[in-house]
Amino acid sequence: MVTLLTAERLVKLAYKYPSLHSNWYIIASTALTVNQPQEIGKILHFALRQQLLEATTEKTLLTDTYILKLAEDSIASAVKFEDFSAVGVNLPDVLIPYTYHDKLPLGYKYSKTEDIHACQTAVASKIREAILKAAPIAGLPKLINALTALRNVTPSSIKPLLKSCRPVTVYPGHVRSSDLVHEDFAGTRFDESIPTYDTLDGPICTQSVDTKQVVENEVRGLEFWNAVYGKVSTRVKSQMFNAYPDLWQYAFHNVYAPLLSYTGVLSSLETSFCVIAALIPQDVNPTLKGHLKGAINLGGTKEELDDIRLLVFDICDWSGNVQWKGGKESVAKL
Repeated sequence: MVTLLTAERLVKLAYKYPSLHSNWYIIASTALTVNQPQEIGKILHFALRQQLLEATTEKTLLTDTYILKLAEDSIASAVKFEDFSAVGVNLPDVLIPYTYHDKLPLGYKYSKTEDIHACQTAVASKIREAILKAAPIAGLPKLINALTALRNVTPSSIKPLLKSCRPVTVYPGHVRSSDLVHEDFAGTRFDESIPTYDTLDGPICTQSVDTKQVVENEVRGLEFWNAVYGKVSTRVKSQMFNAYPDLWQYAFHNVYAPLLSYTGVLSSLETSFCVIAALIPQDVNPTLKGHLKGAINLGGTKEELDDIRLLVFDICDWSGNVQWKGGKESVAKL
C-alpha cells in the first residue's frame, strides 16, 4: 500500500499555505478521497493536534523539529488506531504529548478540557462532512472507503453520533397497524387506510414524509445555487437540462438541495473549497472554472483559491497517479 504522507508532507500541507490555516485539513481530506483514502487518518490526527495551536504565517515551521515531531507522532497514532479498531479497542483521545508540549514554537489556543474537546469535535465533523460533500464528484465507492477509513482512526469520544446531522425528510417506523389513527412526528394524525411499505429503516407511508423539510431543502438549495452561479445560474441550469433533463433533476434535487447547501457543519464557502479540491485531480476544466468563480461569489479570495490549487497539486504529485492532458498549467485558475 502506498505511503503518501510523511511528517514533512503533513507539515507542508498545514503550514506552507497560511491563507488555509483553518481549513487545510478539509481540503486535503477531500483531495485524498478521490484516490488515496487510506491516508486521511494521518490528516485527522495531525489536524486534531495542530488546530489546538495558534495560527501563524511563519513558514519557518516547515522545518521546525518539534512541529515535525508532532507530525511523526500523528502518523504513528493513526496507524496504531487502525490496529486498535481491528480488535475493537476503545480509541483514546489524540492530544499533544507532554514530553514536548512546552517546546513547540506556537502557543495554545485552549486551556480548558471542554474547549479542547469542542475544537477536536469540530475538526472531525468537518472532515466527515467534506468527504460526504465530495460524493457526487468523487463517487460513492470512494466516499464509503474514505469515511470508513476515517471512522477507524477517530477517537471514540468524537465519533459521529448515531443520527443524521441533516434534518431528515422521511420518518420510517411511525406507522402502527395496531391503531386506527395515531400522531406522527409533526402531530398529524395518520389514516391507517393509507398503504404502508416496508423499508430497511422501517415501514413508511405517504404521511411519513416531512413536506415542510423538503420545501426548506429546496429553497436553501436554490439560494446556494444562485449564490454560486450568480448571473449565469439560469444558463447553467439550461445546459444541464438540455444535456439530459434527468441530469438537472438529479443535480439540483439530489445534490445541491439536500447535500451541498446544508451549512450545519461546513459553511457555503468551505463547501465550495471542497468541491474545487475534488474537481482539480479529475481534469474537468469547464466544471472547475464555474466553481472557481462560484467561490469568489461566496466570498473566497484569489489567494485562497491559488493556495488550494497548489495544495491539491502537492497531493497529486505525491500520489503519482494523477495526470492532466495539458499538464498542470492547463488546470483552470483565476
